[in-house]
Amino acid sequence: MLDTSVLVSAIRSDAGAAAEIVRLVVLGRVSILMDFKLACEYSEVALRTDHIAASDRTLKDVQGLIRVLEDISMPVLVVTKHRPLSPDADDDMVLDVAINGFADAIVTINVRDFALAAQRFAIPVLTPRDFLLAFRKGEFSDAD
Repeated sequence: MLDTSVLVSAIRSDAGAAAEIVRLVVLGRVSILMDFKLACEYSEVALRTDHIAASDRTLKDVQGLIRVLEDISMPVLVVTKHRPLSPDADDDMVLDVAINGFADAIVTINVRDFALAAQRFAIPVLTPRDFLLAFRKGEFSDAD
């Protein structure tokens, strides 16, 4: 499960753990979960002018990446909502997808806001770096 912060980080820089995770997703080595609301948030946030300007990508490049992620993600129907879970309502939406989609992990740059709520549902919350280290050790062979 990728939080929007990871996607934005990957768009802003080709280097780093977030970009590597997105590459692994596109290559089919890591799967992600998504629902319609999360797809909308990815677009709304990632396509902001400041993120595009900070990257080496065009608007069309980022739109194309988001379409690819939408096409290859595992769709989740959010049936049950446990609210409020997090100090940030947008984080609750991500948690809803993770909980309803039985995510193996939530990968985020914002660990603090997710940790307590995700712990209730036994979902590990990892930074992109920590996820990659665990992935390379074989702890996540096909993580959400």
